[in-house]
Amino acid sequence: MKSSKRKICQILALVLSGVGASAAMAVPVVQGGGSSLVAPTIGAIGLSATEIGAFGTTEGSFTYYSVGSGAGQNAFLGNQPTFFGTSVTGTVDFANSDAALTTAQVTNYKSSTVGTASGPLIQIPYIVTPITIPLVNAPAVTSTVTPQTTPGQAHSIALNDDDLCGIFSGKIADWNAVINPETGVAYSTASSPIKVVYRADSSGTSELLTRHLAAVCTTANTATGVTFVDSLTFANTAAFPSGVPGNFVSATGSSGVKAALLAIPTTSGSPAAVAYLSPDYTNTLLAPSSSSASSQLQVASLRNAVNSAYYAPTAANATVAVGTIAAPTGNTSTSPAADPTQWVPVSGTAYAGLANPKSGYPVSGTSQIIVSQCYADANVTKAVSDFLNAHYTNTTFASIVRGNGFDTVPSAFSGTIVTDFLTAGRGNVLNIGNSTVCSAKGR
Repeated sequence: MKSSKRKICQILALVLSGVGASAAMAVPVVQGGGSSLVAPTIGAIGLSATEIGAFGTTEGSFTYYSVGSGAGQNAFLGNQPTFFGTSVTGTVDFANSDAALTTAQVTNYKSSTVGTASGPLIQIPYIVTPITIPLVNAPAVTSTVTPQTTPGQAHSIALNDDDLCGIFSGKIADWNAVINPETGVAYSTASSPIKVVYRADSSGTSELLTRHLAAVCTTANTATGVTFVDSLTFANTAAFPSGVPGNFVSATGSSGVKAALLAIPTTSGSPAAVAYLSPDYTNTLLAPSSSSASSQLQVASLRNAVNSAYYAPTAANATVAVGTIAAPTGNTSTSPAADPTQWVPVSGTAYAGLANPKSGYPVSGTSQIIVSQCYADANVTKAVSDFLNAHYTNTTFASIVRGNGFDTVPSAFSGTIVTDFLTAGRGNVLNIGNSTVCSAKGR
């Protein structure tokens, strides 16, 4: 009898052990990627100073691939994980892109095989960001009025739109031709050639910069033959039909641009350089807790052409530039809120001035997250919903965002995101995992 009881207990223990193993296996892999701008914020498992690290692995094993906004969009729209790397397999559960999906991209997705099987996509602002202008071997700072942008430097080199258009078009290739907006004369009398470092990949950071340049650059302040267009590709043929100037060099990803800048010696006689980066790849004044920030990289302030004020590329100044934004209304499948293009402050009457804002840091915008409304695995549905809810409502997540030099989405706007997409019931058909919309659908 005792032997039989012992055997029964052993069998039960094995069964319960199997149940525990199955429960552990039920934790899904949730993978996404795209924007290198937000990569240090989203981060990876095991890094407590990132959102994925703070979220943990109880609900899902989140993985993020920093491959650029364009690759992230393509990966999600085609559910093609190879955009994250040739050996990556499985499902693309989300993407991040600093450039918004176009109406054509959303329309094509709806009728595609992936879109038909997956159900609607959701595109919502994830963070508010400035795009900084880092400098290497720039002239000495003499201003007493420009804001601080760099550790140990009370004031900053200031640039205006004429300077930006000239430098990034190739019209200005030396610091002795860069005009100080405070004094109206060149920053330097000595020759100091400028190397311009730009993104070679399809980049949302490039899109945010070129959006501003397309709005403010003219034939008077831009190199002959160059016409900036709003684009994820900086060196596109529409802008540079004859190719980029000889003093331009390319780099891939935000980390590539940062590495190219830091590789330039700061000793006397070394070349100067100008580039564009998100704050988390610049310095510890702008992004105090970013794992990718450098302590010494110098950054320019920008003069806002509308109100003539000088602004540092801080999260607060980016939020000023974005201004008061209202979320689209409704909670039905035909309401404005059901249109993914209506959630990004890029176009329309309310946002017409964002490319050249009335106040705040001139080169600012939002970075977006793209998710599916429907997932085949209920565990993924819960993990994605809860991760987003933490991002928009959890103070720890907000601290991570701001520590990387970004700002959170304005509270009224993010509150509507939570209500519409992360809350079931209330007659709402927009929420992730909606049983009616997602019946027999899900990626």
